[in-house]
Amino acid sequence: MSENNGGRFTWRFSQVLISPAKAFEEIIAAPAFLKPALLLCAISTIAGVILAPKVRALTEWMLTQGPAALPPGEAEKALAVAPDVAAVGSVVSAAVFPWAVWLLVTGLLKLFAMFSARETPFKALFAVAVYGYVPILLGGIVTTLVALNVPVENIQNVSISLAAFLPVEKSFWYFFLTRCSPFTWWSLVLWGIGGAAAMKTRPGALTVYLFALWVLSAMILAGLSFLSTPPGMA
Repeated sequence: MSENNGGRFTWRFSQVLISPAKAFEEIIAAPAFLKPALLLCAISTIAGVILAPKVRALTEWMLTQGPAALPPGEAEKALAVAPDVAAVGSVVSAAVFPWAVWLLVTGLLKLFAMFSARETPFKALFAVAVYGYVPILLGGIVTTLVALNVPVENIQNVSISLAAFLPVEKSFWYFFLTRCSPFTWWSLVLWGIGGAAAMKTRPGALTVYLFALWVLSAMILAGLSFLSTPPGMA
């Protein structure tokens, strides 16, 4: 069935979560992705708009009362611009982030297909990237809902990762655990299943490949976060 049937592709979102192998077979057979991508992007952008006032309030708090508080004279100048810039930036990020992830995942899947000598159309892999993104979007919505209901000064500590079960600390392993989100892992599994369906192979090796790259990137980012922590805070 074509992408023009809106009910069909929205139904596929739930099927990808419930029965991914079967759902991705149908998606690969007709890999239209524009409308699903626009819908997911719209939802992400709406979440960004809803959270923007909270981001603005957080920026104001950090400039006047938080760890990065500025002297009164400098704070007054910064408050005239920075909160609005931060709020707009959060909305723009919410709109752009899904597309960046889809392009990255599609590129990684295409790279795997090339090295495994399996010719796979870009369109099919991009469709896999779009539909497999649903868990990450769900995680973002949960994070937004939690952030809306906590005091401004605690927003930065809102997390749905494994680090949520630990006291906040400035250590390498804490920063690593902040990237250990079950929603991200869920998407990695879906991309492995969907990519394997597109390449007509078993998902095991592809899923391991994606997880290995995720672990590497998470460790690099955790290391950079730890190294950028001011002395005395680690």
